[in-house]
Amino acid sequence: MKKLLFIILFLVLLTACSPSHVVIDWVDFLQINGKHYTGSQQLVISKQTLVKDKIGEVRFEVNEHVKNPKYKINEGDAAYLSKGTDVYSIEGYPDHSIVAVEDKTKIHGYKLYSTDNAETLDVKSMDKDKVQRIEVYMSDGIKPIKQIKSLTGEEVKEFIEILEAGTVNSAYLPDTSKDPQMFDFVCYTAAPIAFRDTVFFDGKVYYWYSSELTIIDDGIVNYLK
Repeated sequence: MKKLLFIILFLVLLTACSPSHVVIDWVDFLQINGKHYTGSQQLVISKQTLVKDKIGEVRFEVNEHVKNPKYKINEGDAAYLSKGTDVYSIEGYPDHSIVAVEDKTKIHGYKLYSTDNAETLDVKSMDKDKVQRIEVYMSDGIKPIKQIKSLTGEEVKEFIEILEAGTVNSAYLPDTSKDPQMFDFVCYTAAPIAFRDTVFFDGKVYYWYSSELTIIDDGIVNYLK
């Protein structure tokens, strides 16, 4: 009986350790035309007409088919894009350092991928004086649900000033008893690429993540409703 139990235990362990049970947390990458790209949550195409010619397509989705963590990435591979997904160039980026793929869950219908050496900024480092418009969306953390504001003129300046006047408080622990409300905001300049970030509200305070968790003045609510 002991021998039988040992054999059963061995088979269970063997099954649990088999390659078919390996779960790989892939970085959201794309390998196309000899360039390696990473999917961005911050970059947003300013308008759909800036998406131009098809420059390639995905040949293989590794997340669905690869269980070997030592797998060597090949041309046409992508982590989470299905086979046949078209890849497009963007006006203003003739070097294809930033490219686009269709994604209906993203603002303006496209997700952007950038190379490591792509010249991009983010909301925290961009030239605030060049921001012409800010769009605010309700969000579920994955996709925007509804646009609730379009800020222009003095509203843009005031919104940015509230963010920048926030107090860094890395010791603050947001209330995790329920999901926070999330508000995506997108800053538009004259450039083809806009920049997205998120304001959170845990039921007590508004905050965002600048260099660290930063508490925002309650006055931000006037731009989120």
